Amino acid sequence: MSIPEPGSGTDLENGARPSTPTGDNLILDHIRATAAGYAAVADAGGGRSGEAADLGLHMVDLACPSPFGNLAHLTAPVPEARTADLAAAMKDFFGARDGGPYLLFSPWPTGDLGAHGFVLGGHPPVMVRPAGGTPTECDDLRVVVATDPDELEAFERTLAIGYPASELLPFGSAPRLFGDGVLASGWSFYVGYCDDEPVATAAAFVGEGLVLVEAVSTFESHRRRGFGDAITSAATFTAPELPAMLISSDPGRGVYQRLGYMPITRYTLWIGTR
Repeated sequence: MSIPEPGSGTDLENGARPSTPTGDNLILDHIRATAAGYAAVADAGGGRSGEAADLGLHMVDLACPSPFGNLAHLTAPVPEARTADLAAAMKDFFGARDGGPYLLFSPWPTGDLGAHGFVLGGHPPVMVRPAGGTPTECDDLRVVVATDPDELEAFERTLAIGYPASELLPFGSAPRLFGDGVLASGWSFYVGYCDDEPVATAAAFVGEGLVLVEAVSTFESHRRRGFGDAITSAATFTAPELPAMLISSDPGRGVYQRLGYMPITRYTLWIGTR
């Protein structure tokens, strides 16, 4: 290891630059994959994408009543002195049309966005599972990969009920999160059936160097039967040669730990309104 002399002007890698290569660190790989994955969702669903490159801010907007269709991701830490710039960039983008609230995901601590009208959404654990191993299955759950619009609709309906996302219920009353084009975008959508009833979901996006696992849900009436483990495992093994990463809740992290996921950091979430 070579330590630069003080004042030498050496341009030191910090692991969160636009030029930082894939594979430098899992946190940066994860937030980049998340931003890319949801840009594909927005494109397939007729939504908008935008960015503030100088802030490392990437935004997508489906004008959805649920914040899960209106997302912002920080791919670089923002200095506290630029907190007002960050708030203004999101307000300008999301305020350009009507819609529900939006969510900011940051792998790093942020300045106080509460002073700019945002509400702190929490600090959920981010977890990683190394590549390899054996998938977890459940005899009572039949897992199907959505390959056509009907199966994609079954996925989204089950997710809205099972998560639950009350803003999307009754299903069909709000704009769809996933347009049919998303089936060819790098995403895979898994639906778990029990006695021919769809009761569980998970999705996976294969990014550069990792599998992003999202949209895990199980009907409340079918929980504690191993269905969550099995559907998450199916998404995890979308590309078994790659590590998988996901954002957990504190109550749900035990499911993922049983599958070999390990907590490595916590994100910061802020909720904005238009």
